[in-house]
Amino acid sequence: MSRVAAMAEHIVHILPEQVASQIAAGEVVERPASAAKELVENAIDAGASSIAVEIERGGSGLIAVSDDGCGMTREDAILSLRRHATSKIRSAADLTAIRTLGFRGEALASIASVSHLKMRTRRLKDSHGTEISADGGNIEQTQACAMAPGTRVEVRDLFFNTPVRLKFLKTSATEQGAIAEALQRLALANHEVAFKMTADGRTIFEFPRAKSALERVRQALGPKLAATMLPFESDRPGLRVWGLAAGSQESFATARGIYTFVGGRAVRDRMLTRAIEQAYQTLIPRGRHPAAVLFVEPRAEDVDVNVHPMKTEVRFRNGGAIFEAVYHALRARLADQTGTAPAVAIAPARSQDLTEHSSVSASAAFADSPAMDRPPERPLGPLRLVPDAPSRVPAQAPLGLAYDRGSQPDVAPRPSGSAIPMYSQLPVIGQLFAGYIALEGEDGLILVDQHAAHERVTFEKLRGELARGGIRVQAMLAPVTIELNPSRASHAREAIPELRTMGFDVESFGPATMVLKGAPAVFGPEGGAKLLGDMIDSMGDGGFRAGAMDDWLKQLACHGSIRVGRALEPAEIHALLADLDRTEFKTNCPHGRPVHINFARGQIERMFRR
Repeated sequence: MSRVAAMAEHIVHILPEQVASQIAAGEVVERPASAAKELVENAIDAGASSIAVEIERGGSGLIAVSDDGCGMTREDAILSLRRHATSKIRSAADLTAIRTLGFRGEALASIASVSHLKMRTRRLKDSHGTEISADGGNIEQTQACAMAPGTRVEVRDLFFNTPVRLKFLKTSATEQGAIAEALQRLALANHEVAFKMTADGRTIFEFPRAKSALERVRQALGPKLAATMLPFESDRPGLRVWGLAAGSQESFATARGIYTFVGGRAVRDRMLTRAIEQAYQTLIPRGRHPAAVLFVEPRAEDVDVNVHPMKTEVRFRNGGAIFEAVYHALRARLADQTGTAPAVAIAPARSQDLTEHSSVSASAAFADSPAMDRPPERPLGPLRLVPDAPSRVPAQAPLGLAYDRGSQPDVAPRPSGSAIPMYSQLPVIGQLFAGYIALEGEDGLILVDQHAAHERVTFEKLRGELARGGIRVQAMLAPVTIELNPSRASHAREAIPELRTMGFDVESFGPATMVLKGAPAVFGPEGGAKLLGDMIDSMGDGGFRAGAMDDWLKQLACHGSIRVGRALEPAEIHALLADLDRTEFKTNCPHGRPVHINFARGQIERMFRR
């Protein structure tokens, strides 16, 4: 019999129940964070007012979730560990209008199939509870137990019977950070529930029950942005959009500060994120991101939450209308960033008073904001500009077609035939669009990208200092406490050696706090806290990659350099050009973008048909 014929006889067969269960678990239980999320969502759906999560070894050793919810009978507890058991739906029609977070039973069965699971549960009216032990999905023991009303689920040795998936887990710090982030999102969406998380015996965060969602934002994301958080709201038939957003004077290195919720469920939706980002267009520098906590509440039948096994993605029936509602609600609020929220043009404002929310805080992970831009004290000294937060519309310096050449440094004869110009020797015409320095070249117009130029200068200074023994550190006038987002804290602690290598004199100070005592001298100490916050925020899920010092220096130089959108004083322009002339590889930034573009005189004259 040929090989093809032999294969054709045995292609389709029924999988053993245990294998089928493990495949189903893979869709729901991708990593410890997804198991913790499912268990906490079950607790929320059970009406819990307090939830405690304990983990060990990043969740691979233990995930224990305790709640004071309604509990279950012995019969329901046993059923909850069987596949396709659920307390949430009765018919296919229920799938089109899901109002709960999960499917009680389906997630438990999937988690149990790849772990050693113990569940203890008791209803308030029962005299005792029920304890069930399961191993790889098989119920091993059921017995009565003494316990307070509620439920506790312990998941040990996750993926013990699927070694391939266990091998693909990341470091304990990374998995712990993912769990903290998942719980943080659930806490933001459920302010009436108290949350506590401990990892290897250490408390990561503890949020008491809050009176409002805005109070929970203050608890979970910290006090650093309290003065700039703005409430916004839009209400129309079948759709409510509301939340908090940082004022435009704050911007961040990544979009990690954007949290989106649909029907109380934390989701990652590109459309919603894009609507938020577009509302900030022209208000924050390019390449920077806002912070916002957005709640979208459509009718249940207008959103499909079953497009992703872990319910982290949704599909809207009318996505365009939701995009417009989010964009206009936030854009209208940003138009007036003082006092109470203005009425939103696309829908009448709700009667609920939101003025109390204007001081709600945002993420401590974003660290401190630098002072407003101001000219250097020594105008002709080296350009030392801290990471900027140009919230205001910059006051554009005059273009200067009649620029006072007398105020410039002496201009030496221009080098003839030089492919790379000596920037500081060229007459400065002015600054365009608060981002490009216009120079009169030997045979045309030269536009210098101020961010690319400063980035190259800073990168080469940092790399040179590192080669000479280490990046110079300038001490802070007083140590600064940096409050970290719990989901990033473990990464930040592990990255302390690398941060010190990059010039940050930093120490761990508690589970979610650091103390900054010094910053890279090339930037000066003024913006050290903001710069450190940007670096931590821009770390990948695995922290800083080993052996990638040039990449770290590129990030540091980028975050520490002036950006398009910052109006410069003439002295700052000349100092930057002089530094650029003393720098190697000055024609491109470390990421490869050009520092300058030349418009030849002949090209310009042809445009005017001369």
